[in-house]
Amino acid sequence: MLNRFTRAIAAYARKNEFIRDKLKTMVQPHVTAMMNTSIPEITPVNVRHSDADATRINILVPSINQAHVFGGISTALSFFEQLASQARVQKRIITTDTMPEPDAEKRFPGYAIVSASTDTSHANQIVGFGDRAEKTIPVRKNDCFMATAWWTAFNARKIVQWQHETYARPIQKMIYFIQDFEPGFYPWSSRFALAESTYRNDHPQAAVFNSSLLHRFFRENGYVFDDEFVFEPVLNQNLKKGLAQNRPVVKKKQILVYGRPSVARNAFSLIIEALKSWVWTRQDIHDWTVISAGEKHPDIDLGNQMTLTSVGKLSLEGYTQILKESGVGISLMISPHPSYPPMEMAMFGMGVISNIHAGKDLSEWHENIHSIDLSVDTLVAALTDICDRFSRDPAVFLDKKLHKKEYMDTHDQFHFMTDLVISLFNKKNSE
Repeated sequence: MLNRFTRAIAAYARKNEFIRDKLKTMVQPHVTAMMNTSIPEITPVNVRHSDADATRINILVPSINQAHVFGGISTALSFFEQLASQARVQKRIITTDTMPEPDAEKRFPGYAIVSASTDTSHANQIVGFGDRAEKTIPVRKNDCFMATAWWTAFNARKIVQWQHETYARPIQKMIYFIQDFEPGFYPWSSRFALAESTYRNDHPQAAVFNSSLLHRFFRENGYVFDDEFVFEPVLNQNLKKGLAQNRPVVKKKQILVYGRPSVARNAFSLIIEALKSWVWTRQDIHDWTVISAGEKHPDIDLGNQMTLTSVGKLSLEGYTQILKESGVGISLMISPHPSYPPMEMAMFGMGVISNIHAGKDLSEWHENIHSIDLSVDTLVAALTDICDRFSRDPAVFLDKKLHKKEYMDTHDQFHFMTDLVISLFNKKNSE
């Protein structure tokens, strides 16, 4: 019955150009959404006309829920806030993968949670668009977009193209906040290809790179953007305060593992294999404790009556305490991004094992970091050496030299902000 009705409507529409065009406008967003559900991340962010004309920066971010706002998302939101403040424009947070929790307005003072179905004039908005089947979100002529992950960049390109066609205006340059080489998150696959395609966008993009190491990797692999800006990682402010308070002189024979079994680039399985070999190499093995932090997982029997105990994702206070008391750290990242945990461990006076990858060598950042070419044997050898040094002198890694001084300078991390604002808005302001 439905097919017969659909065919009748289509036949009638073919006879009437006005109705045909109207049906395209009404139906196309729903058709597009259904066509793309085989790769859920790129479910379209369908948009509609807005009569508002105030300039606004929109950040497309997977989530702002408390469980997810750490590391990359936290950095992206901090950058977004500074950018909007510098540009003196309105701002909107659009969550693409989740709906905001009810306490979002408390955690983001000055913002109002609004529905995508409304076109409110509130200057600072949070719009949950994770559940967007058959829905649209209003987009202004003067909206600017910031992408924070490859799928948000994929959708942002489509939005600025629609904006260009709908408002007959030049294509708005978008901001691409790049914190890793995201195609590497997947085996060679459709997602690898789609993620990589966002770095070769034919629309104007201002790329903002988290670290000069990552920026160098992109340049060496032939990725070029209209504008490129780089900032360096800095120590989290709360960790910085904890570092200055009651730092112990003597540490425990405790190994802290950055353990995330679900994140392939953190090489958790390789760490486990190395630990299972290492536990049989030491006469003092039962003086040691091995802890995994980052993601909760079952405790793991390492053999020789030794266990890797999982403490999961810690509060900043709990993380600070473990950093203060642990003598040795293992934190791997098979990626060109430096990763935060090795630097944090090193700053708290731990001997840290990290890995060399694509020109990345974190021993250039801090004396306490020992970068290795990654294998089970090299990891066991490095761990044995560091534990031997620690056993001889538990203070051996305290007060070692930080080579990258900007890591402790949290005041001007995004020093290029004025240049970025000019890049984004100068042309428009002169029209």
